[in-house]
Amino acid sequence: MTRPLDVLDVYCREAGLSYGELWLRYFELGGMCAGFELEAFLHGLQVPSVYDHDIIALAINERLVELGGHHVIPYLVDG
Repeated sequence: MTRPLDVLDVYCREAGLSYGELWLRYFELGGMCAGFELEAFLHGLQVPSVYDHDIIALAINERLVELGGHHVIPYLVDG
């Protein structure tokens, strides 16, 4: 069974993003967590806030669109 946080890690890898590249995209979009915290979220060691989850999802979704795909990770906050 896939947990919500597993989805972030799975799609991060599918998008071909290293954790450093994901962190940079996340930071550029307004994320404020350190790189080690982002990795802890992806490994399920910490649970991100709704805001951080959605910023991570946005960063990954944008990369997937750049690669010709679609937004596949749902956001926790609508609008």
